[in-house]
Amino acid sequence: MIMSLTLSIPAMAVSAGNHCPMVKIEAERLPDMTIPRSGHSVFVVNGEVTVVGGHTSGFKLTSTAEYLKDNKWYLLPTVYSHDGGMSIVMKSGKVLLAGGFKDNLGISQSYEVELYDPMTHSCKGFGCLNQKRASAAAVEMDDGKVLITGNWYADDEMELYDGKASFSHAKAVSQSRYLPHVLRTSGNDAMIIAGYDMHGEPLDTIIVDRLYGEAVRDTLFNTWRPLHYDLSQHSDDSFIGDEAQQFYRYLVPVENSRGQLAIVDVRDTIFSLLPTICPIPMKSQWGTIKYITPVYADRLNHRGYVLGFDKTRRVYALCIDYAQIPAKLTLYYTDPLPKDAGMLSIPVLTKDGNLLLTGGIDDKRPNENFQPKASVWLLRFTEVSKAESPLWIWGVILVLIIIATSVFFIQRKLRGRRMELEGADQPTSVNVDTQLMQRITELMEEKQLYKIPDLKVLDIASELRTNARYVSDCIKNSTNYSFTQYVNSYRIQHAQQLMRDFPDQKISTIYIDSGFTNETTFFRAFKAITGMTPKDWKNLQND
Repeated sequence: MIMSLTLSIPAMAVSAGNHCPMVKIEAERLPDMTIPRSGHSVFVVNGEVTVVGGHTSGFKLTSTAEYLKDNKWYLLPTVYSHDGGMSIVMKSGKVLLAGGFKDNLGISQSYEVELYDPMTHSCKGFGCLNQKRASAAAVEMDDGKVLITGNWYADDEMELYDGKASFSHAKAVSQSRYLPHVLRTSGNDAMIIAGYDMHGEPLDTIIVDRLYGEAVRDTLFNTWRPLHYDLSQHSDDSFIGDEAQQFYRYLVPVENSRGQLAIVDVRDTIFSLLPTICPIPMKSQWGTIKYITPVYADRLNHRGYVLGFDKTRRVYALCIDYAQIPAKLTLYYTDPLPKDAGMLSIPVLTKDGNLLLTGGIDDKRPNENFQPKASVWLLRFTEVSKAESPLWIWGVILVLIIIATSVFFIQRKLRGRRMELEGADQPTSVNVDTQLMQRITELMEEKQLYKIPDLKVLDIASELRTNARYVSDCIKNSTNYSFTQYVNSYRIQHAQQLMRDFPDQKISTIYIDSGFTNETTFFRAFKAITGMTPKDWKNLQND
């Protein structure tokens, strides 16, 4: 029996090719900022959307900030302008503002640094950067230090802010980068990656620098390049891990030579493409979509958003439901926005899970930087989700009833096979485990770490510049061994080789050289792995 079902879907859902749904949303206009601006920083602190610095009409620097409260913007002075500067909301609650262009028209770079206190709505200048810079990015570590890197038309380096007053050189970089991603790999370590150099030109080879440890390369970046941005960004906006559990995971948009967008799932220094239910749509019925932002992660609802626009002045928000495997994609879109709306607008995720767009300019047309916008727009995803949910739920229920009625017996027959295969649809986890397991294996075999009597999973994690949870989970998933069982398997192999090569050597010498601390543990592990005692195994070799 074949039955058809038509569901009425709210918010004008249509197809975007390859079955990626498009959902129309309203762009709500909020009060304009008091000053038109672009090249500014925007963040939410103390519950307030705050914009800082940038340049205003005439491509002139503006040493001002403003915050939105009770649907009204309040203007305040800053010490410096920070046009193209970086900002980071610190654990202390204050905001570090640093660098940017030194002069009007986006010329040169600055050393200037200040702290914004959202409680008093005031700024205080202090110290200076170790390297003058613009178009930089930063991340705060668990110890309160801030790693800063990235530059525009000037030399680059990694530098550290000590969390108090001073900035100092930390490490040289393998390549210059413009608006890089600075991604934590542990509580006090991070890596740096970008697709473009300090001149905004594509990097021929993409190298991943690490604050601690050697630089690495990944073959994924032979095909995919991190997306180009023209706007300041906060790397932690793309964080989807669990800091309390020392689980560091990010989503990073990338594109290939054909201009196709994809999302990279970053876990430590392991990079893999995030599986999605359909390719990311690059066109709509109105033309090509230009994506322009990193992923803004709504961790509460397990969603990420990448913004774009088209020639009709429609704004698009690609929604990634990353908790699902493969990830569900939804392409939200607006009606065309008026000419006083900036297409290259700097967004910020609100506490409600919506995106606020502030100021900006139109696409890269001549002299656009001389005419930045003051308009502010709110994209409400949470209301759309609530409106959609009841109908979608009833639609699913109806479909399930139809399936249950028409294919009940087929389902019973296939249920066992489906359960067997359920775990197979995890391409991201498998790929990540395979790469990390290869690194663990190479480390164990090349450095023979199993010979260390009190070897701990944390020792392996430290060597690989990752964390203990990744290592133990990866070993379990790949070998079905606990960490201790895995290490003992190497120790027993080594002991067996010694017994072959030196048959007259004492057992006490063999087990100590293999990494065991006492004879009892050695005998127990040997029998658990081989099914016999060392003596029986040795006699068997002599027969």
